[in-house]
Amino acid sequence: MPALQLYGAPCSLYTAKVRSALRKQRVTFREYFASHPEYRERILPAAQNQRIPVVEFPDGTIVQDSAEILDHMASLGLLGAAPSGALRVVELFVEAYADRAMLRPAMHYRWNFRAENEAFIIGEFARLVARGDTAKGLDTGRMLAGRMAAYLPPLGITESSIPAIEAQYLALLDRLDRHFSAAPYLLGGSPSRADYGLMGPLHAHLGRDPFPAALMQSKAPLVYRWTERMNAGEDTSPEFPDTAPGFAASDTLRAVLDLMAEEFGPELRETLTLFAAWASENADLPAGSPVSPKGVDQPSFGPIRFEIQGTTIEVMSAGHSLWMLQRVQDAFAALTEAEKAEARNLLSAGGVAALLDEKMPRRLGRQGNKLSVA
Repeated sequence: MPALQLYGAPCSLYTAKVRSALRKQRVTFREYFASHPEYRERILPAAQNQRIPVVEFPDGTIVQDSAEILDHMASLGLLGAAPSGALRVVELFVEAYADRAMLRPAMHYRWNFRAENEAFIIGEFARLVARGDTAKGLDTGRMLAGRMAAYLPPLGITESSIPAIEAQYLALLDRLDRHFSAAPYLLGGSPSRADYGLMGPLHAHLGRDPFPAALMQSKAPLVYRWTERMNAGEDTSPEFPDTAPGFAASDTLRAVLDLMAEEFGPELRETLTLFAAWASENADLPAGSPVSPKGVDQPSFGPIRFEIQGTTIEVMSAGHSLWMLQRVQDAFAALTEAEKAEARNLLSAGGVAALLDEKMPRRLGRQGNKLSVA
């Protein structure tokens, strides 16, 4: 099979997610930066925005969103075996959590530790655009870095919320470190979309940027080791020579899921409440209409408030999170009653169990890269 083309960046969260999936599944691919002429000439006109990653498959199919890239890989038999039953719901929930809730620690630890990280990050951005012109690359890198502070408040990253964000992240590292002392991957002996999703923030930002990488190495060395494992093509790990491939729940997994659900469940609930109001006000929109009248790629229904570690934070709701939740709900709907009971048990914290079979006020779809009503 001819090589896939991955257009991304080492410092890109969602590129790390896709790259890990390609490597673990031993898919032959070539990676390019968005400054590559092929990207400008062919990929960008097809994708119609500059977000990365983008994958061009051997038959010419171009897919941009990381979840849809993994979907397309699965449809071609390139994603390996998926967990079944309740763990299928779990893997999609963790992927959704990683895509959204993990943006808070990822962006905080990258942009609020400028003295430790800035030279590295500017250099990373410079490499993406330099193409031999180092001075121009550094100037562009500084410009891009300067823009990033504007992204923090909409994500709920403020002076008052930072202690809670850090406490939540350190608690997650602790539980993940305990889990990876007992299993090579989140769901047992094989990697899954849960692992690929977590690799986005835990590798691209938190495992490479100087300050959070040192923090991870000192506080959670087995999580850092997991990031190395997830970037390798080997099926097995020398730490777990007797662990068979496959998927299984465990007490250490349950502890991780409880923490994730406690954080993400309230955010999903508040976003769903706003979406219900929006759907009622826009009940006459025909199927295929964009959620945002301006065609915004990542539409929001407005600000929401919820608690993390006992602190109330305010963030801009994300329509994409509900599209990801809908995928979780669809997987849940396909289960037997016994499997549904197991899924509810594994995701009982944070009100997530109640969300699993709650009817969406209107289904969401995608028209190209735009979120739409179905």
